[in-house]
Amino acid sequence: MSIDVARYHGWHGKLGSPWWATLAMVRVALLQVFRRKAYWIVLGLGLTQFLLFWSVIYAVTQLNPPPQVRERILEAFGFSAETAAPQDSGYILFMQRQSLVVMILLAFSGSLLVGADFRLQTLPFYLSRRIDRMHYIAGKLLAVAVLVSLLTWVPALLLFIEYGMFTSSLTYWVENWRVPLAVLAYGLVLCVCLSLLLVALSAWLQRAAPIAVTWSSLFTFLALLAEYLREETGQQAWALLDPWRDMRYVGRMCFGVFTRQSQEALAPWALLVLGVLCGACLLLLVRRVRAVEVVE
Repeated sequence: MSIDVARYHGWHGKLGSPWWATLAMVRVALLQVFRRKAYWIVLGLGLTQFLLFWSVIYAVTQLNPPPQVRERILEAFGFSAETAAPQDSGYILFMQRQSLVVMILLAFSGSLLVGADFRLQTLPFYLSRRIDRMHYIAGKLLAVAVLVSLLTWVPALLLFIEYGMFTSSLTYWVENWRVPLAVLAYGLVLCVCLSLLLVALSAWLQRAAPIAVTWSSLFTFLALLAEYLREETGQQAWALLDPWRDMRYVGRMCFGVFTRQSQEALAPWALLVLGVLCGACLLLLVRRVRAVEVVE
């Protein structure tokens, strides 16, 4: 059968940039995740936390509770009772509480989004087209970053918009204009660090069980080890062994809110540790992708 009979025809239009393929990878990745009901359960847990904060903001702005009750509710959720407080930390508290849901979602998404490409040998299919290795890496990192965004900084910005809308004036938005910038900065830290860690780990381990166990141990075991060494030695610097704690320190540095002086002192070092960790993950990921043989 000739090509014409099979109705295959050459493309005579203008070819687009291969970087647009990264958006196609993100679309396919989201479809893979949303087609599985188990992932909707995890997303539902993240939505429950969002609805809780949404309800609290609605209650204190619309139901007009007594001042003492209002202050206690806001204090419990980290919000300042004064609208003129740019250091409003309720949003960073929300993003930090989402860490468990994000960790669970990513633990089971690594094999689906990245590991299967190496395990089923579908990666050469991508690379045999006009898509280069860097396009593939960028697409997968962006796909994981979108999943992280859906549970962290996107709902946090929605809460900020809600708080300003329910106050019936622009005062809250104007006086707290640094809050969305801090949310975006902290969200960028989470997206970059978590996407690099997960994609690099999934590219090397490939299967779901090793990825989930290693991913969970990376945060739980290192957190316990850091806490034990800090208590035994009395040195707060051992806390930097925990990647989640490092991201929280950097997040508090973005908001300019620290509960202890030790957090403020360790925040720049936490940023340095995350930078080195992300650089190492990127090098390992590039090396793993380069090892794939491509037939053009």
